Amino acid sequence: MAMNSPFVSFDGGIQQLKGDDTSVIVPALLSTISGLGIGGNVLVLVVLIHVFANRRASEAYVMLANLSASDLLILSLCAPVRAVTYYRRTWTLGIMACRTTEWIQHSCLAVKAFVLLATSQARHNFSSHPGGHSNFRQKRVLITLVIIWTVALVFPIPDIVFSRLKDEGNISLCVSELPSSSQDVMRVFSKILPLGIYVVPITLSVMCHIRTIFHINPTTHGETSLPHLYKSYLLYLSVIAMNALMMLPEWASWVWIRHSSDESCKPSAGLLIFSQVCVYLSSAFFPAILLTMHVPLRESLSDLCSLLACRGGKHRQKIEGNGNEMRAIVMKVLDERGCVPTLTITERHSDADCQTLPDLEYFWSERRNTMVTEECDPLPWERLKQSNVEL
Repeated sequence: MAMNSPFVSFDGGIQQLKGDDTSVIVPALLSTISGLGIGGNVLVLVVLIHVFANRRASEAYVMLANLSASDLLILSLCAPVRAVTYYRRTWTLGIMACRTTEWIQHSCLAVKAFVLLATSQARHNFSSHPGGHSNFRQKRVLITLVIIWTVALVFPIPDIVFSRLKDEGNISLCVSELPSSSQDVMRVFSKILPLGIYVVPITLSVMCHIRTIFHINPTTHGETSLPHLYKSYLLYLSVIAMNALMMLPEWASWVWIRHSSDESCKPSAGLLIFSQVCVYLSSAFFPAILLTMHVPLRESLSDLCSLLACRGGKHRQKIEGNGNEMRAIVMKVLDERGCVPTLTITERHSDADCQTLPDLEYFWSERRNTMVTEECDPLPWERLKQSNVEL
């Protein structure tokens, strides 16, 4: 796996692993992380769509939606590929998946890094000019996102160029093969990629947030809004720190493989598996941090749950109302046809206070449905007023 060897590293997960436990434990772990992370990011996107529907969109919410979308792509496209690879111990997904699996993952990681940097810069501009925060410019945000996604998709193009299938015996391997004519290009790429989508964006993001926190002016923002601002900056610093720590094993092993000349000094398979698991844990932890520490988003989630509960209650009431109306129509039709006797039994309600004994129910139904004259009334005192009754 040295720089002058036929291939540099495995793509889409390590193939040809030994030991039966790795073919069961690692795929199960990746599947669990992927399932939980996909559910959390889908929930975040649903809440953000609810916020956008209520015309409360802002630049920060749009950036959070892009972060969640990139994490969702990583967990739904990249994690299952590695789970299948560890289970099969060979490559069975075809040439297109082999060429694009590393490219998609690195592109999504680049989107996360660039979006965090853009968010940090936007929050720094907001702290310097608080009055401009209310002006949400859709065109500016759209242009920024188009640039971010374009650069993120173009930056790791060499992953597609150097990835290919290699036959070894009766199995196929997906590897990053390095031709002798491209060694210089690969050496430059192996330095630029981690610097461009990991070191530089995270460093600048942390510097922007720290500088903003230390330069907050209470007279400009107001004493009442300071706690909210500090919590917001703490949220983004937590996301950046979590992303930096979780990505460190992945990029360290990635650079280690491509710059180690001795075969014995290569990272172990356990370290490579651990680094890949950390990448997916980062994407799964993001919605948990966001829904825990972001107060407006948590309130929007509560409002959405309350709205769904109210709609569910109204739907049940509508169904019950429709059922009562249908019963009344059926009884009316049967009554007109002479299929229902004059003495009808009142409907029994589910409330215990409204329930009566069958005999009394029949008796009061008789009293309600029977017309009697004054001479034949067996209970004439019922029609007398209380003031006229003499004991």
